[in-house]
Amino acid sequence: MMPGFVTLALTLLAASGGQETPTQETAPPAPVEASSGPEWRRFSETPTSTYLLDMASIRNADGGAMIRIARVSKRLEAGDYSHVVDQFGVRCAAGETRVEASSEVGPDGETADSFVADEPWAAAARGSFDAAVKEVACGEMEPNQAPFSSVRAWIDAGRP
Repeated sequence: MMPGFVTLALTLLAASGGQETPTQETAPPAPVEASSGPEWRRFSETPTSTYLLDMASIRNADGGAMIRIARVSKRLEAGDYSHVVDQFGVRCAAGETRVEASSEVGPDGETADSFVADEPWAAAARGSFDAAVKEVACGEMEPNQAPFSSVRAWIDAGRP
């Protein structure tokens, strides 16, 4: 997979007139007990993929943030844990995002390949997937979805 492909594909989907539907909800999130591990929540969907955010991965520093996002195909068989996890960087005040690293996870749930992405910072267009990622990473919005301890746990729960 080419490093810029994920961001380009998401930008094109967002610009295609609503094919992507971020599940941005303004209602306060359900209380979640403090956890020391990942907290994956469903965030957005396209006709072929579901996107999950790891709320516990958010790290804020120097006006920016980082967050992990998983892309899981809707076309996988039960027991296939294949997915991609991207580490997004966000410049909150500038409204810019980029993919900084990416990992491909195989059908067995084990990381198969990881690489550092060499993407430039890009403006997160209003209403786009990247703009919604910025809102979550910068603390402006939180998805009101049930948390899961792993992408695998979400898949095993029937992809709710």
